[in-house]
Amino acid sequence: MRRLFPNAWHVAKREYLVRVRSRTFMLLTIFLALIGFALAIAPVALRALGAERPVDVAVVVEAEDLGSDPIALLSAALNGAASAPGGSRFELSTPDDPAAAESQVREGDVDGLLTIARDDDGALAFTYLTDASPTGQTALAVRQAASALTIDDRLGRAGIDPADRGQIFLPPNFEAVSTDPNEQAQEDGVDYATRASLATVMVVLIFMAILTYGNWVAGSVAEEKSNRVMELLITAASPLQLLVGKVLGTGAAAMTQYAALLAAGGIGLLLQGEIGRTFFGDPAGAQATSGVTLPMLLVFGICFIGGFLVYAALYAAAGSLVSRAEEVQQVSGPIIVVAMIGYFAAIFFGTTSPESGWVVGLSFVPLFAPYLIPLRMAYDAISPVEVVLALAALAAGAALALWLASKIYAAGVLLYGQRPSLRNLWRASRVAR
Repeated sequence: MRRLFPNAWHVAKREYLVRVRSRTFMLLTIFLALIGFALAIAPVALRALGAERPVDVAVVVEAEDLGSDPIALLSAALNGAASAPGGSRFELSTPDDPAAAESQVREGDVDGLLTIARDDDGALAFTYLTDASPTGQTALAVRQAASALTIDDRLGRAGIDPADRGQIFLPPNFEAVSTDPNEQAQEDGVDYATRASLATVMVVLIFMAILTYGNWVAGSVAEEKSNRVMELLITAASPLQLLVGKVLGTGAAAMTQYAALLAAGGIGLLLQGEIGRTFFGDPAGAQATSGVTLPMLLVFGICFIGGFLVYAALYAAAGSLVSRAEEVQQVSGPIIVVAMIGYFAAIFFGTTSPESGWVVGLSFVPLFAPYLIPLRMAYDAISPVEVVLALAALAAGAALALWLASKIYAAGVLLYGQRPSLRNLWRASRVAR
């Protein structure tokens, strides 16, 4: 520790203050806070805008001698499986003027117009007018409800008692059981869905932090090399102290922005219930934080910090190999590719098969562990022992990345005008300072 501090602390303080005092940083922090708040209240806002409003269907009955109330039977068929908190998914009405109802459909005031008539053979015939797709989900639901009404009419014409006909349309006692415990767990409701969504958000936040703030580190090193400030810094502090200071300072700035984002998101979650009661009379979003546990948040914090240390050290080493800020993207390309591999592995495979062998194996690789550990923990696909071992591997990987990056950094900060290549990278890593 004496080899690092207090010089590393002074470098970190300078890097942090330079970042947070810039107008760009302040504006971006405010923007991220607004995004966090907006995402937290998005479900309630969508309901307020009518995203979940019932489908209005006008029903014109031209057929005679119907044995059952068509509105009641159609409503039961359409809304029998509906459980939308704002009410039924379909609202049926009988307009006095069919022509006016047709005009309302064409103008978008009513979602659909269902006309019930009889053909030449006496069977029911239906015409559904809609401004939406005739093959969409709404039209399909209306078609199925029309089938139920047709069956009821046929049974009535065959002499079946109305009381007996009602039993035919009762839903069966049906239970689906999956052989995959993860798929079966999804049937447990809001708790599992919330935790799964939270895991995805965690992966996205880590990925954004690695790309955004890693480029900050690399760009800072390249900028100091381009204006020759590095030659002065290297005389006052060792390369390792400079490296650690830059990583810590940039990491602190990143945590400042993310703290603003998470705080605004937390306020939004707390206000969801009040907004739901104001707009709908029920505590909408009251379950928004169900399934979120302290161990999960703690593991996410460790993965966020550990993952940032690993990638930031590599970004700093890459930035030390170029002499101009314009070359940073070129030399950091391989790091971005590795980060994207971990991100896509978590999003596309970790969410579908979190217990598969190769996903488990990648959880112990420091470059991929920050993505996969929180994800597998949210899906209950990792044991506490595995969490401890994976976090230990991540800590060891962060220490190894800092050590390796310091060797590259030590030689790279004083190399000017050389084309970055694997050969130069290997030679720089072998230089002892």
